[in-house]
Amino acid sequence: MSDGSPAPKRSRVRRSVQSSVKLEDVARLAKVSTATASRVINSPEAVSAKTRLRVEKAIAELGWIPHGAAQALASLRTRTVGALIPTLGHQTIATMLESLQQTLGNAGYTLLLGRPDASRERTTVQLSKMIQNGVECMVLMGEDHPPELYALLEQRKIFYVIAYTTGAYGHTNCIGIDNHDEMRKMVSYLLGLGHRSFGIIAANHDHNDRIRLRIDAIRDTLAAEGIAVRPQHFKVVPNWTIACGRQGMQAILEEDVRPTAIICTNDYLATGAVIEAKAAGLSVPGDLSISGFDDNELASHMDPPLTTVHVPAAEMGRTIAEHVIFVLDGGEAELPLRLEAQLVIRNSTAAPPAGP
Repeated sequence: MSDGSPAPKRSRVRRSVQSSVKLEDVARLAKVSTATASRVINSPEAVSAKTRLRVEKAIAELGWIPHGAAQALASLRTRTVGALIPTLGHQTIATMLESLQQTLGNAGYTLLLGRPDASRERTTVQLSKMIQNGVECMVLMGEDHPPELYALLEQRKIFYVIAYTTGAYGHTNCIGIDNHDEMRKMVSYLLGLGHRSFGIIAANHDHNDRIRLRIDAIRDTLAAEGIAVRPQHFKVVPNWTIACGRQGMQAILEEDVRPTAIICTNDYLATGAVIEAKAAGLSVPGDLSISGFDDNELASHMDPPLTTVHVPAAEMGRTIAEHVIFVLDGGEAELPLRLEAQLVIRNSTAAPPAGP
């Protein structure tokens, strides 16, 4: 029942209004044609530095913001690249991604991120949504993705690049390192030190071809010398973290016979293995040699510093971005040769201890 007082006014949420400043206004202030102003926005390399500065000054003075949807419709370009990245917590992957984003950004491209799901079907759905958002190219981590994902890319004619590998499973559009060959170098080095008894700590690799290739390299290289890893010395842990490295090392140390060298499929696992071995009273590398892969920042600061494989992550991100930009801007470029990793020998490995 009303008491006669006026009803309170309802507040309205105001929608943002597109600026009334138009590209023509920018061109007029910069004393150039509208077409020239447009080129400064869409193809700055085609305009002289002097003209570009005048247009940029006019844009700043007027506060003009280009309408993204209108630009895309006008040019049939969104200048958006998508990437399916499994994690941002792994330093090497994050470094690659930062370099990728920076190089794309410098060329006027936007990077849209997605994360592969444990459900491969949901991963494909996520890709579909990224395509609906206008990505012109996709960057994938490794080759191990569902056939439906590749089929969708081919059906929609979306250009894609596969990072961190060189195409061991049949794809030719890969930019990265040869995971098998780089791990082979590590195993050959340990064999050269005199090791004949090995353990492996690996993260779950059901959908990770890079890790599978590293494991295959360990087995293949040892088999060539007539050596096999005992099943009880091959530990697959749930994840790639330091805690999982400790878990894998603890399981190996519980066995009656201890290997003299532990090969880990990344530096985080190797770090955990070193910590757990030392907690058990063992000397690294006096009693046990431990190696990693990736060469993250922690590797060189460990006690002892880790022997590992240095992955050129920043170079990888930059190379992928440069290739993507060239192709999307109308070029036809052959993919570069594989990127070279580097065996980095530090103090976590040495000759095996002498027998009794």
